[in-house]
Amino acid sequence: MAEHRDADDFSPPPFSFALMGHLATGMVKAAVIALLLWGLGLTGWTASLSAGSAITTAVGVMVAIELATTGVERIFVLRHRHPDPGSITMTAIVAVLPLPIGLLAGLVLGPAPSSALTTMVVTTAVYWIALVTLERPWADGDTQADIRRKHEETRAMTREQFRSE
Repeated sequence: MAEHRDADDFSPPPFSFALMGHLATGMVKAAVIALLLWGLGLTGWTASLSAGSAITTAVGVMVAIELATTGVERIFVLRHRHPDPGSITMTAIVAVLPLPIGLLAGLVLGPAPSSALTTMVVTTAVYWIALVTLERPWADGDTQADIRRKHEETRAMTREQFRSE
């Protein structure tokens, strides 16, 4: 991975912005987790999970995982002086987070201790699918200079498109 320590004008995005982004995508993951937990409860694969218990468990596990993920990513952002550093190490850490957090959330928030393992498996599956298909934390994202350049190109294109003739 390329180091970006020479970026003198680097200022990391605020933690709250990163967290809000994670929580926004996490709501989609929480909905999928809640539906899967509730569906497994209906089929009898797990202790019967009511819709309310499934939603509470899914939201709790999502908030915990997204907080932990944002914290891990923040360490890499500051270390590499890049707003979206790609790293195999960061990917491995982020991929492991759903396992203990899902198990703990299932024990604490689930209606029965037997639902903890199911919560962990469902949560991990949903987060791994999102990690591979949407997030791709192993690849470098755009630098601040790239973002500025694209913004200026978009503004110039918009001005040209909508100028009065």
